Amino acid sequence: MARYTGPKCRKCRRFQASLCGKANCAINRKNLPPGPRPVRRRKISDAGQQLIEKQKVRFAYGLMERQFRGVYKQASKMPGETGLNLMSLLELRLDNIIYRLGLAATRSQARQLVTHGLVSVDGNKLSVPSARLKIGQKISFTERGKRSKYFEILKEEIASRNVSGWLSVDRESLTGELISLPGAGDWESIFNPNAIVENYSR
Repeated sequence: MARYTGPKCRKCRRFQASLCGKANCAINRKNLPPGPRPVRRRKISDAGQQLIEKQKVRFAYGLMERQFRGVYKQASKMPGETGLNLMSLLELRLDNIIYRLGLAATRSQARQLVTHGLVSVDGNKLSVPSARLKIGQKISFTERGKRSKYFEILKEEIASRNVSGWLSVDRESLTGELISLPGAGDWESIFNPNAIVENYSR
């Protein structure tokens, strides 16, 4: 199955949660699922709710099912709670860190910056959005990225963006650093990692 390329906010309305990362998400204006009216809400089983929770996280981080299952398997082999390990691994993805640093407005935009070769890690261009970073690694723009029009626009927009506490950002040079590992509460409260574990444990 190919990656979903339709309207982002349609998924947000489907799952009744803002997943796209946009400040003007459609769910803020129309908090109703897509489809004809009147909407008939059916009772959702426990298994159905667990599936929904998994799909919410998978869509928000932009992973296919096979990719997501691979991350889950890795998280299950790590010491500690599998759900927290899963979310931590997802947060350490390069595209997500760029988003958390405020260098991109959404994860989709962050992924595009990486694949277009505008981002470097420790001075070397890295074009793999799923690359997992380690503490101490620094993110910056490549020379091509610094010459782009986006770089100039970002200098003005980044001042109003919040940065996660486990990251450090220099708003003047538009560089960032991973200073610690993300923990519980460093991701959106709409996600329920325990339900994902239950879904895969069935």
